[in-house]
Amino acid sequence: MIKHLAVLFAAVFLCPAVFAQGAATGNDKVTVTNIQMPANSDTGQISGDLSDGSKLSSLRWAESSSVACFPGTRFEQFNGSHVFYRVTLPAASSMKITLKPEEGKKINLYALRQSARGEQPVPPNVSSAISCEASYPIYANVSPTRRVQNEDKGRSVEYISVGSPYSILIGVAGAEGLTEGSFDLIIEIKSR
Repeated sequence: MIKHLAVLFAAVFLCPAVFAQGAATGNDKVTVTNIQMPANSDTGQISGDLSDGSKLSSLRWAESSSVACFPGTRFEQFNGSHVFYRVTLPAASSMKITLKPEEGKKINLYALRQSARGEQPVPPNVSSAISCEASYPIYANVSPTRRVQNEDKGRSVEYISVGSPYSILIGVAGAEGLTEGSFDLIIEIKSR
């Protein structure tokens, strides 16, 4: 399934860009690392740490019906530090993004599909997205405890494209206020 399992951090071209968010959302400074997949490879793997990101002043953008990433009732799964990456999903292809958090760390994943051209805002200044997928523990509050369905599994999201390429903004976020913890991201792109 994976042709090139370990394309390490050094093999992937990374280009950080810093975006200062407007006063309406506080003084958020968000860094987005652009990922260029290695030539002749359908898989890339990079490592990161939540300590390289920062907490967002608001998560309200995620529950907006024009973004629909994760509900306000699950904000505690995303209220720690956020680290962002951007990668292109080529036309006529599929992409699977898998997050492998450091053992014992509560780290979750989300990804916004945005236009490959034009405006590509970053949280918390996102007012709409073509789509958003999130992966975090699904649980039910059962008095007096929480029943968790996928607490210890890795996180993953998937996208497909038909005739157009897309820009995918990947967000890695700490749960329950977590601001440090390492993780690996594995990105698989396949032609359809």
